[in-house]
Formats: sequence, structure tokens, C-alpha cells
Amino acid sequence: MTTTATTTTTGTPLLSVRDLRVDFTGPRGADPVPAVRGVDLTLHRGETLGIVGESGSGKSVTALAVLGLLPGTARVRGSVRLDDRELIGLPGRELAAVRGRRIAMVFQDPLSAFTPVYRIGDQLVEALRIHRSGLDRAAARKRAAELLDLVGIPAPDRALDSFPHEFSGGMRQRAMIAMAVANDPDVLLADEPTTALDVTIQAQVLDVLRTARRETGAALVLVSHDLGVIAGMADRVAVMYAGRVVETAGVDELFAAPRHPYTLGLVGAVPRLDGNRGPLVPIPGTPAPMAELPPGCPFAARCPLVEDRCRTAEPPLTGDGAAGAGAGTSAGTSAGTSAGTSAGTSADGPTGPTVHLAACVRAGELAERRPAPTEVYPVPEVPAASAAAPVPREQRPPVLEVEGLTKTFPLLKGTVFKRRIGSVHAVDGVELSIREGETLGLVGESGSGKSTTLFELLRLAAPESGRIELLGRDTAALSRAEAHRMRSDLQIVFQDPMASLDPRMPVGDIVAEPLRAQRTAKEEIARRVPELLRQVGLDPAHAVRYPHQFSGGQRQRISIARALAVRPRLLVLDEPVSALDVSIQAGVLNLLQSLKAELGLSYLFVSHDLSVIRHLADRVSVMYLGRTVEQGEVSAVFDRPRHPYTRALLSAVPLPDPAAERARTRILLAGDPPSPTVRHTGCPFRARCPVYAGLDAGARGRCETEAPPLTGAGPLPAAAGAPEPDHRAACHFPEG
Repeated sequence: MTTTATTTTTGTPLLSVRDLRVDFTGPRGADPVPAVRGVDLTLHRGETLGIVGESGSGKSVTALAVLGLLPGTARVRGSVRLDDRELIGLPGRELAAVRGRRIAMVFQDPLSAFTPVYRIGDQLVEALRIHRSGLDRAAARKRAAELLDLVGIPAPDRALDSFPHEFSGGMRQRAMIAMAVANDPDVLLADEPTTALDVTIQAQVLDVLRTARRETGAALVLVSHDLGVIAGMADRVAVMYAGRVVETAGVDELFAAPRHPYTLGLVGAVPRLDGNRGPLVPIPGTPAPMAELPPGCPFAARCPLVEDRCRTAEPPLTGDGAAGAGAGTSAGTSAGTSAGTSAGTSADGPTGPTVHLAACVRAGELAERRPAPTEVYPVPEVPAASAAAPVPREQRPPVLEVEGLTKTFPLLKGTVFKRRIGSVHAVDGVELSIREGETLGLVGESGSGKSTTLFELLRLAAPESGRIELLGRDTAALSRAEAHRMRSDLQIVFQDPMASLDPRMPVGDIVAEPLRAQRTAKEEIARRVPELLRQVGLDPAHAVRYPHQFSGGQRQRISIARALAVRPRLLVLDEPVSALDVSIQAGVLNLLQSLKAELGLSYLFVSHDLSVIRHLADRVSVMYLGRTVEQGEVSAVFDRPRHPYTRALLSAVPLPDPAAERARTRILLAGDPPSPTVRHTGCPFRARCPVYAGLDAGARGRCETEAPPLTGAGPLPAAAGAPEPDHRAACHFPEG
């Protein structure tokens, strides 16, 4: 599937938000805390408005305020008009009639949005009948099945009788979209609808949103932190910071020439699947608490272009779309029309003039210069991934070798007396190889066995079957004392630093804990802790603080310092940046690259974000249903993927470039991965494989009966015309 060009309509706005302000009651009688500070948005029929920004910028609060879904502690002011009807202050009964019928919401977490004790079909039927009094239950159930079929849920008649927990995450999100479009609403509000999903399921959900928008004609407000998703879906973009819109424009113009330093930083902080592997642009600092916003521009403390005038008055959202607009103001353009005027292209040509607005006193200068992010933000000198290990790979000693690793778990039934009724084949043939100074990226969908593989490595014990060698030592032959001594060579950084750091301990004690476990002398601990904090970019004076007093990015730096305390040779990084905003993520990735070069570390980097893997890794290993299906040097695998699963993963990764994103061809995989409780004969990927679907009966028989081995590239040439023996794939027909 290829995404189509964006189309923007003009005329009377469908949804108009003017000077929206939301305050929350302060704790213990304190002053109210602002969350949204004067947002103006306009939405026309048939268009998609993307809203982006860091956590706490007010994106979700804005979307929830439109539908009146904020808690009682919120005070909402301003105007939200749907056609000519004011929604702010509307009585609850009248507002309930609007929800679902005129404006529908797709929430971030569908499991909590669905009622767990009612079947999916009953909830869809209720959503239909509550707004259509003449619809009987049989007709509503038939319509519910049609909706599930529309969003791509297989066997919709049977799926109606399932409970929410029986659906996978992607299926629940599709069912949530089905409920949202049940009554053909005029506006769809989608609040981070793909945040917790695998990239392949994300591609399916975005395709479903496009289908729903096309079938219903609804306008779409898409709230997302993923600039790639916004680039591929939106017609216009509003960038929020500190509770207000700081820049808005047509999607192509905004990505090509941002006029606010914050937007420029966001664009530069994103690792790209098609980009170079140089340092990313970290936006310094963190957003000020909304209750403590300084006078002037709230971004001033983090802005590389700050001037004295920025600290005295907050700049308005203005501009005329022309370069050289000075301070960004123009006659006849105001914040009131900020997000309402846009540029678009239809089949008949341009539909209106481009209006590009920014709340920055130097917007005109940025419009003229069109600088790259690295020309505005100071970028640290970070060695390239390949420069960290100049010695050829075959001459470097192995750090980790894994062959034929398997792990099964019992499938039990019964409450008091449990009996085994089967097995879960969590890991079923994993091959990994890491050399000194090398980063191996481990990727795959949820349930592919990545986490189980990590746990097997960290146990430093004999695996169920297969072989694990760490620093030349077979873990099956290690005694308990030897395994304890080797733990200093293998450390892990977890996904959620707040959950992995003891909240009762000061940071200095947290960093020192591994040293104490290795019985390091107190004098050495006192010397190492400040050194480690400085090494990860933190102030040693803050060692007496507790984890909750640090930001998310700083907490992850503490986790890294703790892991480095015992001077490991191999660092396992389990989704270390997935919980961070993109601006903070860039700084952590730059830090990891620097530490690798400085300390000669090797990394096993697990991530669902293939753009991060492309940026950081030297080699990549792709897992599917507990097996390694492709591995090799990162540029070989990403530029010339041989397994159809890898090709589908790469095609699903959104690019933060609207033109490139619209021109790409998607490979949408059917359904979800099969159950690991079944031992599959032949190729386990064939049920979802687009190559298998196009084979003749004889070739299909091979896929159905013969498990493909992980073999080399064979006759396929690389880009330079030379074969790549280290690039291996488990596929009978890699040329498909």
C-alpha cells in the first residue's frame, strides 16, 4: 500500500477552538496549575490535524477538553464550537449526545477504555443503540460485525463474543476505532493511538484510521509524539509547548522549514531510518513546571537563539508565511486564525494560501535562513558507530556467542491442582554473536522472545538447550562462585528507570550498590561514584538526591551509571529510550555512543524502534516467534533485507519526512503472530508471509513442511556487487 498525498479543504470550519484554557486545582488550596494556556485550533471537514509536543505540553488535555472528558478538578474556559454550537458549558446530557455521535474519541490504552466484564459485541451494540433509538438489537449486532470487518478483525461474527482481554493489543485498538466510527461521527479525536504498539501493528492501525476517515468522511485530530506518524498522516501540524501552540503550518512546510527553535530541535532529535549515523540534536534541559513558568517565552531557558527580549514578554503566534517577516508578525493575521488557515493541494490545484505561524521573535530569520538543526543547536562530538571499533570484526575477540538457544514454559490448567496441558515455546532457536566494541541490535514484535532471551543470558547458567558463551566461557560450566564473579562483566539497563531504581535510596547509594555487591573497598566506592555521575553527564553534588527528584532522562543516566560501576564488558540495554521524549532520547543515545567509544564497551541493544537500531547498532538480529530469522551488518540488513518479515518491519517504520513518507510502499502483515503454544511445522511466518501467498503449490509445500535454516546470502549481490557471507536469513525464497 502507498500512502496518498494530503488534501486540505477550505470553507466553514467544522470544529473551532478559541482561547482554550484549562487549569487544575492545586494541592491543599494552592493556586490552580495551568495545563492549557490559550490554544486556538481550527479543523475543516475531511482534513487531519496533527498535534505534537513533549510530555506535559498539553496535547492530551486539549483533546479531552474538547469532549468535556476532564475530571472535576479541571476548570475549562474559552470556546469550542462544533459547527455553530458551543460545547463549553453545555449540560451533561446534551454533551453526552455529542460524544460518539458527532465527535468520537480513540484512546491511547484500549484495554482500560473497554469495560473488561462485557463482551466486545455488547459494547459496540450499546454504542450504536444509545444514539439510534430505532435500531433493534439484531440490526445493531449485524452493524457491529460489519464495523469489525471494516477495521480488519478476522471472523468478526465470532469476535463479537470475545472479551477485551482475549484480543491482542492491536486488535483492541482496531475494535476501539470501530466503536469510534460506529455512528459516522464528524470528528475523530485520536490520542496517541499507536504509542504502545509494535511497528507492524502500528502500520495496521494507521491504515485502519485512514480507512475509517475515508469511509465516514470524518475530520481527524491526531495527537502523537511520533513525528514520523504525523508526517505520513497529517495535512496540518500544531506544535505545542508549555500549554500553547508555538508553531503551526501545513505538514510539508513545517517539516521542511521550521520557524520555531523548539520544532527545529524536535526534527533534529529524531533518528531516521534513512538518515546518517552522526550525533542527534538534544534539546538541553527540561520543560519548566507549568506552575512555575518564567516570564517571557517559556522555551527561553532551553533555546540556543535566546535574546534579552525573549525573557520579558511571551511572543504571540503570528506570521504571514513569507520569508523575511521580521519578528514573525503581519497585518491581518492573528492567533485567532492560527490553526485555521492552511495550505493544501487538491485535484484542482492549490486550495488556499500558505500560512505558517510561529511564536518566536526570530521566526522571520529562521524562515529566511532555513537552517539545519545542527546549525542552531550545539551538537556533541560523538564517534560514529563504525569508528568505535576500527579493527576488522574477524580480528576482535568474541564477547557473546549464542547458538540454538531454546526455552519453554509449562502451560498449566487448574486453580488448586494444576496440571500441565502443553508448553509455551518462548525461545526456539536463537543465534547471536557480539564481538568486542560492537553493538548488536535485537528487534522483533512483542512476543517474539526478546525478553526471554535476555533473561536466559543474565542467568549465567546452563540453558535448556543450545549454548551460551560469555567472554569465551560456556555458562553451562560455570560454578556459582564463577557466575557471581562474571556478573560484573554483564550488566543491564532496564526500560523504566523509575521502576528499576529504589525510591528509598539516594542516587549515590544506588550507583554504589553494585560495587558493594562485589565487595569493593569503601575508599574506591567514594572515588568512583562522583566519577560515574560526571561520566553520564550528571552533577556529583546531586548524589544525595532521590530518584523522584530527577527527570526521566536523568533517571536513565543514573541507571547507566549504576550499570557501569563494576566496569562491565557487555551492557544489555532493554528498550532504554522507549519511555523518553524524543528530545531527551537524543541525549541518551549520544551518551551511549560516547561511552562505547570511551570505554570499549559492547552493547546488546533491544528495541522495537528500528530507527534507533539503525542509528546505534553495528549489526542487527531479527527475531520472530522465538527464532532468529535474519542477522547481519546493519546496513546490509536494512538496505537489502532478505527475509519478508524484515522487509515488512522496515516498511512499517514511519519517516519524519512527509514527501518521502507518502511515496513509500507499505507491506501490511495480516493479523498477529501465531501462538507460541503450538509447535509449528515448516516456516512459522508463512501464515502472514506475502511471498508465500504468491508461490505455486509446489513451492508452498516446501514452506509448509521444511523449516528454513539460517543461511548466508548465497548468490545475491550487495550494493557494491560483492556477496555478504555474514548476512544470513531463514527463508527458502529470500529473493521474493
